[in-house]
This record gives sequence, structure tokens and C-alpha cells, in this order.
Amino acid sequence: MIAMATATGTVVGLLLFIATAVLLIKGAAPGIAVGSHLKLLGIYLPSYTVTWVGALLGLLYGLFLGAIAGAITAGMWNFTHYLYVAAMVIRASWMRMMVD
Repeated sequence: MIAMATATGTVVGLLLFIATAVLLIKGAAPGIAVGSHLKLLGIYLPSYTVTWVGALLGLLYGLFLGAIAGAITAGMWNFTHYLYVAAMVIRASWMRMMVD
């Protein structure tokens, strides 16, 4: 679970950082705000803006939120596999009782 949380957090954080950095490097035409769609993330991520400081904040938010999403996903994955293995063990014991 820790590996999945770490991997997901790293990927989400880097993607948000790279998306912000690309917009900053690319720039925008005069009179047009840079990253008008990406800056809407500031609604959900306090203090996030399309600036270099915002890119670092986005990296941290991505690490944190991605790690939470990865941990939840891994937990659900592990739980469903636990249920499957438990069902197979119960089924095998029933089959053994029928044979005996």
C-alpha cells in the first residue's frame, strides 16, 4: 500500500508541476492570462496559482492528494483480493467435506 501511495503521489505531483511549468515557459499572447483553465485549481487547492511558487505548491498538493488516492486504491484492491482468497478457501473446504 505504501508503494502504491508513493508512486501515485509522485506521478500526480510531477504532472501538476510539469503542467504549470510548461504553461509558464510557453507563455501567452499579450492581454491573455497564462493558464486560465489550470488556475481554476486554486478553487480546490488553496494558494495555488499559475506561477513558479504555484508550481511548487502544486507539486506538494499532488504528492499529498495522489498519495491519499493511491493508498485508498491499494486498500480497496487488497481488500477485494482478501475476499476472493477467503471465498476460495471456504469453497475448497466445502468441496473437501463433500468428498469425505
